[in-house]
Amino acid sequence: MRLGIDFGTTRTRVAAAIRGNYPLITFQAEHGDALDWYPSLIAAQGDQVAFGIRAQAVQYEPGWDLLRSFKRLLGDSHPEAVWRVGDVELPVLGWMTRFLTALRQDLTRRSNLEIGPRDRLEVMVGTPAHANSNQRFLTLEAFRRAGFEVIGMLNEPSAAGIEYAHRYRKAGLSRRREHVVVYDLGGGTFDAAVICMAENRHDVAASEGIPRLGGDDFDAALLRLALADPALAVRPPAEQSSRLLTLCREAKEGINPNSRKVAVDFGQVDPTLGAAMVPVARFYEACDPLILQTIQATETAMAAALGTREGEASGLGVVYLVGGACELPVLARALRERFGKRVRRSPYPSGATAIGLAVAADQGGGYILAERLSRHFGVWREAEDGRRIVFDPVFSKDTPLPPAGEPALAVGRRYHPAHNVGRLRFLECSALGCEGEPSGDILVWQEILFPFAPELVGHPRLDEVRVVRDPAVRSHLVEELYRCDAAGLVEVTISDLTTGHARAFRVREASAAGGTGKM
Repeated sequence: MRLGIDFGTTRTRVAAAIRGNYPLITFQAEHGDALDWYPSLIAAQGDQVAFGIRAQAVQYEPGWDLLRSFKRLLGDSHPEAVWRVGDVELPVLGWMTRFLTALRQDLTRRSNLEIGPRDRLEVMVGTPAHANSNQRFLTLEAFRRAGFEVIGMLNEPSAAGIEYAHRYRKAGLSRRREHVVVYDLGGGTFDAAVICMAENRHDVAASEGIPRLGGDDFDAALLRLALADPALAVRPPAEQSSRLLTLCREAKEGINPNSRKVAVDFGQVDPTLGAAMVPVARFYEACDPLILQTIQATETAMAAALGTREGEASGLGVVYLVGGACELPVLARALRERFGKRVRRSPYPSGATAIGLAVAADQGGGYILAERLSRHFGVWREAEDGRRIVFDPVFSKDTPLPPAGEPALAVGRRYHPAHNVGRLRFLECSALGCEGEPSGDILVWQEILFPFAPELVGHPRLDEVRVVRDPAVRSHLVEELYRCDAAGLVEVTISDLTTGHARAFRVREASAAGGTGKM
C-alpha cells in the first residue's frame, strides 16, 4: 500500500494511491465521528501518555498536559533535545516516533483503509519547503522508526502543485507550459513556490517561506481579542492557554462569509469562564498584517521566478491556495484583491498536499519533479592567513536537487591545513548579504572537529585540545566531500589524503553532537 502523508502542525492527513484514485483516509474518533484528518497532538497525565485520536479525546479533561503544534518546534530542535509533557521526558526523536507509531496503529485499527498490522506501508512524506536539514532528518528518521517505508520526501507546496496538475492539467492541457504559484498556508508555516509545468515535468523555479507564520498565529490573534472582551468576568489561568488556543481554532474554522461575530466558548475548558464574542471585522483587522507578510513573500518568489512583482510574465497560470489556514474567508478576499482572477483555491485545501504526495508515490503517476534547495548551506572559513573569517556557501539556495533515487549532489573542497585540529562551523541561511555574509533567517549548526595532527587521531575529547598552528601538517592534503540528497539532507566526509584518516558526519545542530558530529 502506498500513501502520501502530510504531517501537519495541527492535523496530519493521509491519502492513499488505489488504482489511480487518491482518496483522503478517514479515521474513527473516540466519540464516533469520522475525521478526514489525524490530530497532531500529544497528551500526558503523570507518566501516562496519549497520542493523536486518544490525545484529542482527553484534551479538555482536567489533569492532562498537552503538547500541540509540536511540528513548529522541530525547526529549533535536534535529535538529543528533550521535550517534557506531564511527568514524561523523552528526546524529540522519541516523541516523534511514538506519535507516528500511534498513527500507523490507528491506520490499521481506526481508519477506512483496509490493511493489516503487518502490511507494508510505503509512504511519500511532506515537509515545509523551508524546513532546515535537521527538521528533515528528524521527520524522515521518525517515520522510519515508526515502521513506515519511506520512498521519498517532497516539499509541501511541490506536492500541492502535483495535486493541481493531476486535477486540472490532464484534460488536454498537459502540453501547455504554465507557471503555477502555490500559496501554502498551514497551521505553523507559510510557503510560496513558483512551479513551471510542462507535460509531466515540474520545475520549482523559486520559493519563499516564513517558517513561523501559520494558522496558529491567527488563533493567537483571536485569543487576544477574546480575552479582551469586557463581558468576560474571569480571566483564565496561563496554564490553560493551549486548550484556549484549540477553542479559538475551532471558532475560527466556523467563520463563513456571512459571519458577523465569532463566539469563543471558554466554558468548555472551565464553566466559570463563560463565552467571549469577537466582531469578525476586528478579527480580520488583526489578521491583515499576517496576510500581508504572506503576500510579500509570494511576490518575492514570483519576482525571482518571473522577473516581475506583478506576475504579468507570459505563462503565469494561477495562484493556487492550499493549506488548512487558507479557508479563512478574509484571506481569499485579500489575495483576489492583489492577484485578481488568477486566484483559485483547491477543492480540498487541507488535503491537497497529502493527495499530491499520494500521486507522487504512485508508480503510475508519471510526474517528474525537479526540487531546489530553499536555503544556503555553508561553513565559516579562515582567509588571509587567518586575518579574516569568510562564509563559504557549499550549496547555494535554489540549487536543483537530484530526483529521488538519483545520486546525491556532490561538492568538494581541498586545501592544506594550518592547525593541529580543524574546526568547521556550519550554518544555513535564507539569504546572503552584499559581501556574501549570511543574512535573513540564520540557523547555526554544530562545530565539527577533525584531527589534522596524526598524534590526535583517536583522541576522545578533541574539544579540550588547544588549537594551535602546526607547521608539520602544512604538507597534508585535506578533502571535504559534501553530499546533498533528494530530501535536502547534508552529509560531509573529511579525509586527510596524506595520512588516510577519514570521518563521515551528518550535519546537525550544535548542541546535538557535543562537538563530534559523528554519524
